[in-house]
Amino acid sequence: MSNIDHCLERLALLDRADRLLNEVRVYGQHGSIRETLAQHRLLLGEARRHLDSARSVGRLG
Repeated sequence: MSNIDHCLERLALLDRADRLLNEVRVYGQHGSIRETLAQHRLLLGEARRHLDSARSVGRLG
Protein backbone atom coordinates (compact mmCIF):
# COMPACT_ATOMS: atom_id res chain seq x y z
CA MET A 1 0.00 0.00 0.00
CA SER A 2 1.38 3.42 -0.95
CA ASN A 3 1.91 6.30 1.46
CA ILE A 4 -1.04 8.13 -0.08
CA ASP A 5 -3.27 5.10 0.48
CA HIS A 6 -2.10 4.94 4.11
CA CYS A 7 -2.89 8.62 4.57
CA LEU A 8 -6.33 8.31 2.98
CA GLU A 9 -7.17 5.29 5.12
CA ARG A 10 -5.97 7.10 8.24
CA LEU A 11 -8.06 10.19 7.37
CA ALA A 12 -11.15 8.04 6.81
CA LEU A 13 -10.72 6.40 10.22
CA LEU A 14 -10.20 9.76 11.91
CA ASP A 15 -13.31 11.12 10.18
CA ARG A 16 -15.36 8.20 11.53
CA ALA A 17 -14.03 8.76 15.03
CA ASP A 18 -14.77 12.49 14.79
CA ARG A 19 -18.34 11.80 13.63
CA LEU A 20 -18.94 9.49 16.58
CA LEU A 21 -17.50 11.96 19.06
CA ASN A 22 -19.76 14.67 17.62
CA GLU A 23 -22.76 12.38 18.11
CA VAL A 24 -21.89 12.11 21.80
CA ARG A 25 -21.86 15.90 22.09
CA VAL A 26 -24.97 16.56 19.99
CA TYR A 27 -27.26 13.76 21.11
CA GLY A 28 -26.22 13.59 24.73
CA GLN A 29 -29.43 14.62 26.47
CA HIS A 30 -32.01 12.04 25.32
CA GLY A 31 -33.47 9.31 27.52
CA SER A 32 -32.50 8.34 31.02
CA ILE A 33 -29.05 8.97 32.43
CA ARG A 34 -28.27 5.24 32.40
CA GLU A 35 -29.28 4.89 28.73
CA THR A 36 -27.35 8.02 27.79
CA LEU A 37 -24.19 6.81 29.54
CA ALA A 38 -24.49 3.37 27.94
CA GLN A 39 -24.86 4.95 24.49
CA HIS A 40 -21.89 7.25 25.16
CA ARG A 41 -19.77 4.27 26.19
CA LEU A 42 -20.62 2.47 22.95
CA LEU A 43 -19.90 5.51 20.78
CA LEU A 44 -16.65 6.29 22.61
CA GLY A 45 -15.54 2.66 22.35
CA GLU A 46 -16.17 2.67 18.61
CA ALA A 47 -14.38 6.02 18.22
CA ARG A 48 -11.43 4.64 20.18
CA ARG A 49 -11.23 1.62 17.85
CA HIS A 50 -11.14 3.95 14.83
CA LEU A 51 -8.42 6.08 16.43
CA ASP A 52 -6.36 2.99 17.30
CA SER A 53 -6.77 1.70 13.74
CA ALA A 54 -5.71 5.07 12.33
CA ARG A 55 -2.65 5.02 14.59
CA SER A 56 -1.65 1.57 13.34
CA VAL A 57 -2.16 2.28 9.62
CA GLY A 58 1.21 3.96 9.24
CA ARG A 59 3.00 1.13 11.03
CA LEU A 60 1.63 -1.62 8.79
CA GLY A 61 3.44 -0.64 5.61
